[in-house]
Amino acid sequence: MSASGKWQGSSDEKLDALSPEQRRGLRVAGVVSLLFIAVIALMVVPDNGILRDPVKHTVLPSPFIKGIVPLIILFFFVVSLAYGIATGKVRRQGDLPQLMIEPMKEMAGFIVMVFPLAQFVAMFNWSNMGKFMAVGLTDLLETAGLSGVPAFVGLALLSSLLCMFIASGSAIWSILAPIFVPMFMLLGFHPAFAQILFRVADSSVIPLAPVSPFVPLFLGFLQRYKPEAKLGTYYSLVLAVSAYLFRSMVAHAGGMVSCRPAYWAGSLPRD
Repeated sequence: MSASGKWQGSSDEKLDALSPEQRRGLRVAGVVSLLFIAVIALMVVPDNGILRDPVKHTVLPSPFIKGIVPLIILFFFVVSLAYGIATGKVRRQGDLPQLMIEPMKEMAGFIVMVFPLAQFVAMFNWSNMGKFMAVGLTDLLETAGLSGVPAFVGLALLSSLLCMFIASGSAIWSILAPIFVPMFMLLGFHPAFAQILFRVADSSVIPLAPVSPFVPLFLGFLQRYKPEAKLGTYYSLVLAVSAYLFRSMVAHAGGMVSCRPAYWAGSLPRD
């Protein structure tokens, strides 16, 4: 039995053999997908293709790149529709909404939970509180005048704290890098070392960050084992793992510095 509880689903999770109708549907879907790709290719590959840039006749940029998302959606819609018609699942227009509703029933709990979380993330990003916190905490760490091991432990802790409130790792790094990369270079460390510390914190905190889109997904998987599980249950299980990962990777980074300081310092001069 796992730490999260006993599996609530069927114990016999085997793949069923494909029926003749399903095999026919897969063949039809394969042919339709090839035809769809061929049609798109005819509109992109030729120099005068209608999905190329109308002036420069380039692919980057072009209407094809700008419209790649609706093209992908259309591709899956056309292929799935062909499969449904070939298997007999889609016989009339009213079958389509019904087939779309059935899978959504299993995701009802996930959607209900994601909606308030999405509102929180949107309002938090709109208020720019994450950036204000990032700038203030960064200035605090910089004025503390730390060096050596306290400096990179401080950077790791600061990065992990910011990752809890800012979903975009690139946004956090764009705030931290202009300050900590030169700071670590002045301390004699390679610039890549600051990036290592940031990634250590980022990878450890992702399962805990309330603004992370993966948290509702993880909770959905947990509820397959514990239908009554809530966010508190999820955090009680994941917190120890994240803390262990953070501690062990920071200790490993400290060990690398202690064992091979010349490697990380390299040929960087000190003024």
